[in-house]
Amino acid sequence: MRSCDGEKSIRNEIENKDSTFGILRTSLETRKIFVYGSLAGLILAVLQFSEVIARKSLGASEFQVTLFTMVMPITSLTSIWWGRLFVGRDQRLLLWITGLIGLVAIASGYFLGTFYHLYIMTVVFFLSIAVQIPARNRALQEYVPAKATGKIFGLSQGISMGLAAVISFGAGVWLDQVDAGWRQLYLGASIVGFVALFPLATVRTGKHGSSSLPYCRNWVSGPMQDVFSLLKRRPDFLRFQGAFMLYGIAFMMTLPVVPLYLVDDLSLSYLTIGYARGSTFQIVLILLIPLFGKWFDKSTPHRIAAIVFSIATLFPLLLISARHLTGIHRELMVILAFAVFGVAMGGVTVLWNIASMRFAGGKEDAGLYQSVHLTAVGIRGLFAPLIGYFVMQTLGKEITMMIASVFWLIAAGAMIAARKIDLKGGNAVSLRA
Repeated sequence: MRSCDGEKSIRNEIENKDSTFGILRTSLETRKIFVYGSLAGLILAVLQFSEVIARKSLGASEFQVTLFTMVMPITSLTSIWWGRLFVGRDQRLLLWITGLIGLVAIASGYFLGTFYHLYIMTVVFFLSIAVQIPARNRALQEYVPAKATGKIFGLSQGISMGLAAVISFGAGVWLDQVDAGWRQLYLGASIVGFVALFPLATVRTGKHGSSSLPYCRNWVSGPMQDVFSLLKRRPDFLRFQGAFMLYGIAFMMTLPVVPLYLVDDLSLSYLTIGYARGSTFQIVLILLIPLFGKWFDKSTPHRIAAIVFSIATLFPLLLISARHLTGIHRELMVILAFAVFGVAMGGVTVLWNIASMRFAGGKEDAGLYQSVHLTAVGIRGLFAPLIGYFVMQTLGKEITMMIASVFWLIAAGAMIAARKIDLKGGNAVSLRA
């Protein structure tokens, strides 16, 4: 009897047009966005090894590794200009052009032999990602009801992280066993990337639906004016971004430090790094991102941020403690560190991708808000990894990670203070779905 009731409950969930499965069943465009979200993370599961490949196999210096970790955040800065091209238009053609260029760059990794080749192909790829993120958010806003955004995003990310966990483990084994095994990995990642790009690049957006590439007379200065205008008009969004900036600075300070620490100080293999940094981290995300997505639909971004930033403070401390252990105990401590970091990043991933949509509401352009968020990523990417590098050179890796831990705690407090200021000043808007 219980089994029949359970089957009936699942059937009712699927048939309910307002449920997650009901929306996926009735909307082709939502299914396309969902497929993109479920597969896009697989290529990043391979690219997460790039800093380690640069250090262990291509002989990159500490400064070169630092420059490499700056690629993703700095290329995010270009999203405000890409977003300008999308406003009120069909984004499919631009997605195809930039997406394919990025995937060809990754496919060239089959011929990889130098750090500079790795650096250039990564820059080109992340420039294309800077197009896809605001494009995805604009599609989500247009086709997915606000109350279901977190659930749809969380479910797709959970699937993506599950597949990425398997890829991370397999890639670690492959790199340990096969000489220059990154060649096949990059080629395979480009193929999966195309499969992910295809559905998103076929989602039509924009009220007028023009698919031609637009000409914008003020394309260079206009987006920056839009950013400052938006932040001036929405001080609550400015305060949220300010608190998030503190978190991001700490995160980016650790970007050059953590891979160097794992390789040089802890002497870990590709397999152990892949299992901890990839599989364990991703498995925790699988379990928690859907839950954070549901929580996001019921709560405010500030509350979630304050909690997950506080949890993140434990990550550097656990990594530091691993150095004082040996053998399997060291490896287990590293695995625990990335598991805890996975808990924090489960919430951060949801916030990083869709919190800006909550500020945009249903009437304003979500792509513009996300572009502002990505611009902030690019700004801190210009200096935060370098701060991490110079502190590391001066005071050591462990002190650098401890400073990051303190910054995360401050960021949590800043989120609480920001929301209180919004409420006290009377200019706070409802940030619940």
